[in-house]
Amino acid sequence: TTLAPRAKSEPCWPKFFPWSHPRLSLKAITYAVFMVKHRMRPTFLFATSLSISSRLSPRLRFQSSLGAKIHRNGENGLIILTPDDSSKHSATVILCHGLGDTAEGWLDPAQYLSKQLPHVKFVLPTAPTQPVTLNMGFAMPSWYDIVGLDSRSNEICNGLDESMNTILSLVENEVHPEENGLSPLGPQNSIDYRRIVLAGFSQGGALALYTGMTQTRKNKGLGLAGILVLSGYLPRSKQFAIAPGSESTPILHCHGKEDLVVPVEAASMSRARVSALF
Repeated sequence: TTLAPRAKSEPCWPKFFPWSHPRLSLKAITYAVFMVKHRMRPTFLFATSLSISSRLSPRLRFQSSLGAKIHRNGENGLIILTPDDSSKHSATVILCHGLGDTAEGWLDPAQYLSKQLPHVKFVLPTAPTQPVTLNMGFAMPSWYDIVGLDSRSNEICNGLDESMNTILSLVENEVHPEENGLSPLGPQNSIDYRRIVLAGFSQGGALALYTGMTQTRKNKGLGLAGILVLSGYLPRSKQFAIAPGSESTPILHCHGKEDLVVPVEAASMSRARVSALF
């Protein structure tokens, strides 16, 4: 894998790997259950993620790792899972949740993955709570405002720039931990950009894709280890441009064929738009 221990080879992921695992479409079921529970009509709320942990199989939850150290920031909802042996930390995954969710919703999967990848730190940010136009102005954790589901509305995305800056600051914290002074997590290893993966689910996947491919450092692309998009899409597609130096960044884009919230066609269009720029 891209984040194999440093001593091993680091082959790239495929540029795009369409995947139709049925479990990804279970978010539609979770959405329906939420509406029934709160007696809401389907047109009242658009939610791309409520809690991914509730959709994991009991077997997977039971195997979640307890070895990683969990650190929580009560002010901004940030959760960080550090390797039990911090000296072995050689790679980092920054994982962004979907609309209406928080970092807590991805804690179980991150714990499970940390058991499989004991040298990897998992950083789980929480989006700011703000009104979402599509949801009648209801306030919820959201990386940016969603005005509508059509392609024209997808070009607005107010708040996307601020969220990208948040993710970029997390990336820089991994690369230059010494610039932040004494960390409450203790001494931190400096992680190269090529050992950092941006990942996300639904709206979080859109944020990861746009940030990882368009943002720069010292006038060149970030050049990350890879980008993982789960049930996501490309926001601001007309404005999208790959930063010089990020053309070779591997992208793994997974999407359920029966996704009723973000249709698989959105993933196909995103793939076509990004691929056309390589």
